[in-house]
Amino acid sequence: MSKKTIIIGATLLILIAIAGCTKNKFKLTRSEPTDIPFYNPVNDTCFICHNVSTLKKTITTSLGEETVPLYVNRDKFARSLHRGQNCQDCHTDIVLHKGHPDVPKTYGGWANFSAEDTLLTRNYTTQAAIACTKCHGRSSFLNSQHYLIGKIKGSHAEQFGGTQIGKDYDKAKCGKCHLTCATCHFKGTRIQQSPGEVTDFWSVLLTGGSVPDADGMTNWSIDWTTNVESHDFAIAEDLEESNDLCRMCHTGYYTSYNTTGYYPVDTVGNYQSLVSQGIQKYPKYEEWRFLSGNISVMTGTNHTLDSIYGEVNNPPHSSRLCIDCHDRIHSLTRITCLRCHDDKAFPLGGLHSDVGCEACHDATMSAWRKEYRVFPPADTVRTAAVRDNEVIDWRSHMLIRPDGENSDFCDRKCHNPVVGPIVGAPSYSRTGTIH
Repeated sequence: MSKKTIIIGATLLILIAIAGCTKNKFKLTRSEPTDIPFYNPVNDTCFICHNVSTLKKTITTSLGEETVPLYVNRDKFARSLHRGQNCQDCHTDIVLHKGHPDVPKTYGGWANFSAEDTLLTRNYTTQAAIACTKCHGRSSFLNSQHYLIGKIKGSHAEQFGGTQIGKDYDKAKCGKCHLTCATCHFKGTRIQQSPGEVTDFWSVLLTGGSVPDADGMTNWSIDWTTNVESHDFAIAEDLEESNDLCRMCHTGYYTSYNTTGYYPVDTVGNYQSLVSQGIQKYPKYEEWRFLSGNISVMTGTNHTLDSIYGEVNNPPHSSRLCIDCHDRIHSLTRITCLRCHDDKAFPLGGLHSDVGCEACHDATMSAWRKEYRVFPPADTVRTAAVRDNEVIDWRSHMLIRPDGENSDFCDRKCHNPVVGPIVGAPSYSRTGTIH
């Protein structure tokens, strides 16, 4: 056999192999078997197809047909954090035997534009999205609020006097923000639905006006499919550089201050009302921007912040990042101000020992006492916000050093039965020092 014949024959075999992977532009269905009879293949097996740049699949979604890229650049993977791992170490639900079997998919996880309507999109997650715990030992994450979303799952709407109080949630909507290890660590393209900073429009929103794109400015999604080729992962140092990732879920805006909300006073359907700051979604990031001094906010009173604010140009925590306090992110251990401010603790049983720090140090919201709760402890005064006509506990991040001696701040918060909320606080004589 001539050398030329051997070269031509080898070339044809290579073309046939490639054609086997690229037929129909990789519009493969799950019923089409492959010729790879391996249960636990090495990466070389996976790269037979996945190192072909045109590899993709077409899936049917609620929006029609969409394509999902399946090409993994072998050279980039060889330089990645997980270059020493086999593909199936993470993709444990994929077995190469008579084609990839169907694997359970959770839709909406990184595409919170559509999860509200439980649309099927190309942004689904599979078992690989939580496979990190196999090696990294973050088993506590699977019991954390970021994964279980206990508060959201327990939310439901009630009717009282013709008013719907609260909002019904379902499991599909939980995936809008909270889902898996990969939601934060698998790099993707971050997309804001409507460009702009909603805080630029807070004055309009607080005075009852409307901003058509307000919700869109607080809607974010991550398109994980833009990172399939490189399989890049963000490590702690990457995520701790800014608040950008936290912002994608913990974002929202303030609505009209004089908002009436309702809360149950017992377990048989009796409700009480309270007027406080209205919020839409989860405006933690925007509250932090207030601390940074680059936005202003109304107080809901005739007073300017200067009159109740100890350090207008240097608000407390203005230089902090989310991770500085929320450093136990995998277990989401409850944060307490006393971690740093232990000298500010009130003696147990003394004045203000039943008052949460934010009840006094928040700039705009009312304080309230929700007595029948088990946790936080009964008879604890907290900050109240109104969302979906419901009064909720709100761990405000819009923290100030209030001037209780030269303003009526304390009266408005707790100590004036006419102006302040009902928390059972006695009349108060200004003493200058609270702690």
